[in-house]
Amino acid sequence: MIRLANLEDINSIANLDDQLFTCSLGLEFIKNDFINNETAKYIVCEQDSIIVGYIIIWVSDTTSILNFGVKEEYRKLGIGSSLLQKAIELSNGPISLEVRKSNENAIKLYNKFGFTCSYVRKSYYTDGEDALVLIRWC
Repeated sequence: MIRLANLEDINSIANLDDQLFTCSLGLEFIKNDFINNETAKYIVCEQDSIIVGYIIIWVSDTTSILNFGVKEEYRKLGIGSSLLQKAIELSNGPISLEVRKSNENAIKLYNKFGFTCSYVRKSYYTDGEDALVLIRWC
């Protein structure tokens, strides 16, 4: 089930973020952003009362995808596509994001939804890897 997150989901989102990313946003950031950032929208996929995927977007005149992940054992089931589709539905204007240059699966997903590479951010990640900045125009 794809739905907007509520405050009770924040710990699960932060735990999943920790599992998926070497440089997690962290519980404190996620909780503060959820509560205090009126442009933030947190979307989750819940299966059997477990959060198995999430996407965080900031929506104003344009939309930024802040973070997006699906538990490894739930990948290739369409959950990422469903989360991304919901984010697009809630967005205003162009949508942008950064993705690791090496993350071929994510890049394929974004391309499927009309995202194209705008430019490269050199050494964007803490390990020195470049990020591709992808944009989906309206």
